[in-house]
Amino acid sequence: MNKSVKSNDLMVEVKNLNVIFDKSHIVHNVSFEVKKGEIIGLFGISGAGKTTIIRVLTCQIEKKNWNGKVKVTELSPKNKRNHPKILRNIGYVPQLELLNLYYELSPMANVEVFSSTYGLDNKEAKKIAKELFEILDIPEDTWNKRVKHMSGGEKKRLSMAIGLIHKPSVLFLDEPTTLFSYLN
Repeated sequence: MNKSVKSNDLMVEVKNLNVIFDKSHIVHNVSFEVKKGEIIGLFGISGAGKTTIIRVLTCQIEKKNWNGKVKVTELSPKNKRNHPKILRNIGYVPQLELLNLYYELSPMANVEVFSSTYGLDNKEAKKIAKELFEILDIPEDTWNKRVKHMSGGEKKRLSMAIGLIHKPSVLFLDEPTTLFSYLN
């Protein structure tokens, strides 16, 4: 670690991360740091382990399957007691929006479901959602219709809004370029 960087400036710290499932070594000795305000990207061929790294950082992979030093907002996902704190501090937009949206509900109902998991007041969550929906260009006439009737781009933007609804300190985007292709 760069000695001029204070530890509280580090939002993500990964040192010698290895992920192994059964006998398959998926991630090999990956190390990187993300400081407050930085934007980084993980690049690699399909199957290189980019999503797997994000899944470790977002508490989705059991500690028995990985080793190395990992901290997210100064907390280690190795310790299960840290998971609720880490999850309150991060936003996550998965590669496939079907993994974080309820298709039978409206965008606003999705906001209510997800914001309640962060302890947000319903009124405050709707206010934040309206701001995010406008920024992300989600048409107002879709806000109270079922998600399954939205276009692919609208679903992707809704997924982004859900990831941002609680104003996280760190935002993880898996395959963010698919979002940008919808925005053009």
